[in-house]
Amino acid sequence: MGRLSGGRYWDGVSFTSREATGDDSPDDIFRAFIPHPIADWDIELDSECLERVMVAEDAVRRLERNCGADAALPAEWLVRRAESAASSTIEGVYPSARRLARAEAQLGLFGEQPRPNDIEALRNVAAFEHALEIAAHDRPLAIEDVVSVHRTLMGESDPGTGQIRTRQNWIGPGQLWSTPLNASYIPPPPENVPKLMEDLLERINREEGHPLVEMAVVHAQFEMIHPFGDGNGRTGRALMQMMLQRSRLAPPCTLPVSSALALRKDNYIAFLGESSIVAPPDDPARSRAVRKWIAIAADAVAEAAAYAEFLIGQVAGIKRNWEQQVAVQGYGRTAARRLLAHLAANPILNAEKAAELLGASWRTGARSLEQLQDAGVLVQRSAGRRNRVYEAEAITDAFAAVTWSSPVLFEQAGPGAQTQD
Repeated sequence: MGRLSGGRYWDGVSFTSREATGDDSPDDIFRAFIPHPIADWDIELDSECLERVMVAEDAVRRLERNCGADAALPAEWLVRRAESAASSTIEGVYPSARRLARAEAQLGLFGEQPRPNDIEALRNVAAFEHALEIAAHDRPLAIEDVVSVHRTLMGESDPGTGQIRTRQNWIGPGQLWSTPLNASYIPPPPENVPKLMEDLLERINREEGHPLVEMAVVHAQFEMIHPFGDGNGRTGRALMQMMLQRSRLAPPCTLPVSSALALRKDNYIAFLGESSIVAPPDDPARSRAVRKWIAIAADAVAEAAAYAEFLIGQVAGIKRNWEQQVAVQGYGRTAARRLLAHLAANPILNAEKAAELLGASWRTGARSLEQLQDAGVLVQRSAGRRNRVYEAEAITDAFAAVTWSSPVLFEQAGPGAQTQD
């Protein structure tokens, strides 16, 4: 889907590159891949690829019919964090689901800084949520939108945060002292990146074609451009969510596509790599090269829709159990029962947070937590060195169960699976 640059010289002392000259040693010269523009590219799909796209679109519509926005909303906390955790695992970062939930409470409730690794995982959650906020606005996407997602992901202390790269980058081969001279993939030189990103946004904003095909093609192009020094994979998957939410499919909840891709990580990476072929812009080989990736992206969306329905059912079942537990204790007409409606989205909280959610006094919030603890809905935990919180263990247990480490649950939620309580 592109061409190779002219020879580029790699300066191993300053770690910079430039156009090669006749005086440069051939051993220090590499060629980068420059993808063709995609704004006006008419992609040709074969019947198999198109069928898988249509199956995925039907799965998303089925989710919308079976789980409207009211049913989906309580599960959003769980789905978004499972999605963010899965996106991190694709990059080789394996966040602990339970520790992530508690670190979020430590930061949000007490303003204390969690461990650096936990902060990185929390920024990934924030980047996904920021992408979804941008998608909610009915306006064309701008480069600043993409940059702001990257800035949220990387944090203000990172020197490359929110900046389109001005230096050559590369991928692999995973060894400690890799350079463009031994890399497995070399994105375009930095001077090509701004125009390629303008073209990418033009494709996004034209809002034509099959939404899932557009999502897949844009993601492949984004990863080929690799516009940032770091964080391209996670930013690119957040962009996928942004496009899904902007599409006319209008799913009622976040689709955990990264969770599906994490279970087929090898094919995900391989098929994206196969998209980077050298061919003229009008060569049919461009379409053939991207079909495998489009097909597994569609499969991932279909599975993600079923997975989301499964998780929505899980949360609904948890809430029904809570109602029964509270009723048995005789708290059916108390503020504690009203607090149940907020627990799925706030599974770790203290008295101040409970009072805020209830619109009541601190005393009422504290008493509600104690009553829910008596009913077995909440347990006391620590968040940081001195802070005590109440945890809706059923939700945090579900979060730990549905992340990358539990493909069994995902298989239960495959296409055609029944929603379970």
